Amino acid sequence: MSFNLCSEGIDKDINKITHRVLLILAIATSIDAIAAGFSLTLLPVNPFITCFIIGVITFIFSWLGVLVGTKGRTWLESKAEFVDGITLIAIAIKFLVTA
Repeated sequence: MSFNLCSEGIDKDINKITHRVLLILAIATSIDAIAAGFSLTLLPVNPFITCFIIGVITFIFSWLGVLVGTKGRTWLESKAEFVDGITLIAIAIKFLVTA
C-alpha cells in the first residue's frame, strides 16, 4: 500500500513511500532514541530536565521544518536530500574530531 499524492511540487518518488518504508524509518528512529536514552544514564544530568529540553528543541525544529517545507516546497525540493546528507556528514565529522 502506498500513498497516492497528486499535488504540485511533490516528486513522483513520494509514491514509493510504503508502510514498510515508514516502519523501517520508525525502527531506525527508535534505535537512535534508545542510544540517546542510554547515554543520558552515563551523564550526571537530571533526565527529566534533559528530556524536557530535548522535547522542546525537537518540537521547535519540527515546526520550523514544516514551515520551511511549506514555504519553500518548489525551490528546496531537489536539494533537500543533499542538504540533509551534508548536514549529517558534518555532524559526524565534528563528533569524530572532538572525540
